[in-house]
Amino acid sequence: MEKVDFLPLGSIVKIRGSLRKTVIVGRGLMTIVGDKALFFDYGGALYPEGIVGDQIIYFNHSDVEEVVFRGFENEENAEMIRNLHNWMEKSDAEKGNPYEINRKNGRTGEGSL
Repeated sequence: MEKVDFLPLGSIVKIRGSLRKTVIVGRGLMTIVGDKALFFDYGGALYPEGIVGDQIIYFNHSDVEEVVFRGFENEENAEMIRNLHNWMEKSDAEKGNPYEINRKNGRTGEGSL
């Protein structure tokens, strides 16, 4: 897996093809799609609503079109990113495609993220 310059939690981004802003609430997430475990760089929620029910938006760093606000960073954050990088180097997890998940859920186009 390629090395990702992870954004800190609380960062607000615009995802390619989306009209809404997303706040990053998780990093390095695995989820089951069909019969596969897939890895995503980020989990997010719509801004300003936040998490509604169990709706998490899975996306990857390459999907970020614009960083609107960068979240809090300190040594603990840097350590977490080092841990994520170490895991990614050793893992053979398949990286998920958020647009493919949307198509499987009946949503079409990149704008449906």
